Amino acid sequence: MRCVVFAALICLLAMSVSNAQVMSSTVSFGYSNIQIGHNQGLSYEHNGGYVDGDLLWRMPTRDFPVLLGLGISGSTYNDSDHLFVTFPDGSTGFTHLYSDLSTFSLEARVAVPIPIGRTGFFVLPKLGAGLLVDDYAIDALNTVNGTTFIDTEYHTGAAFALRPALQAGYSWGWASAGAEVSYMAAWGDFGRLGDTALEFRAGVFFRLRF
Repeated sequence: MRCVVFAALICLLAMSVSNAQVMSSTVSFGYSNIQIGHNQGLSYEHNGGYVDGDLLWRMPTRDFPVLLGLGISGSTYNDSDHLFVTFPDGSTGFTHLYSDLSTFSLEARVAVPIPIGRTGFFVLPKLGAGLLVDDYAIDALNTVNGTTFIDTEYHTGAAFALRPALQAGYSWGWASAGAEVSYMAAWGDFGRLGDTALEFRAGVFFRLRF
């Protein structure tokens, strides 16, 4: 959750900076689904939300415009399970298991608007690549010497992420809006969850300038 709040603040800062520079600034948000490696006994929520922001500069190419820049984003996935369990001594009762998983990424990005005009409907293929930081606290039931207790797994790791995306919308020249989808693959340190992650996103975006 902390990663998403930080990403949201960076997105707002990016929008304010873009007003003083010749660049485009985009903020997007929506639904996210993440799949990380193998479960390894840890249960976490796969469905959550994301917020994303980037600054893209339009390169001085006349016939084939290219946008280059930087993107920052965060996702969060939270869950709470209310379980009725039987303990080793034969007694029963309810217990809660919580999971809190978040990711934060810093990416270099390239995009090409199609068509190349500044107004009207458009599609915008994008590609991001860079650092992904994962952070989680996940509860699990463990039994040691006949005693059942809740054990919380904490982890913070880093990975390399590759994120192709596609935006489609309408541009008024000074601003544009529409829908976007993306699919991320990451390789690195996700603790007991594994060493790979996949994330699908679907949301909406708003851009100042183009």
